[in-house]
Amino acid sequence: DKDYAQEGMKAYGDDGSGVVNTSWALMALSMAKCPDVDAVRRGVKYLMKRQLPSGDWPQEGISGVFNRSVGITYTAYRNVFPIWAMGRCREVYGAALDQTGDSTTTATANATTNKTD
Repeated sequence: DKDYAQEGMKAYGDDGSGVVNTSWALMALSMAKCPDVDAVRRGVKYLMKRQLPSGDWPQEGISGVFNRSVGITYTAYRNVFPIWAMGRCREVYGAALDQTGDSTTTATANATTNKTD
């Protein structure tokens, strides 16, 4: 039987979110220059909130599964991807991340003027 336990990952992350997955989402949004800066800002704030006093991020569950039954984790993921994502977001959105309210216009202008490859 290769069925997964229902809600088997419920104990990991924070209400369904996690630092690695949030980081991946932020990197995708910033690469696409998503105009919804509020969504990007919430993701960055989530990563900042989850960072431990030591500068590390908590280990949250498994990072992958192979053969449908063997869970693996890459301990560097929890530190590499949040730093990468926050740096990428700062590079693309700049000071728009520090603003509050509806900043779609500001984000679009900022994302188009910050040419990154």
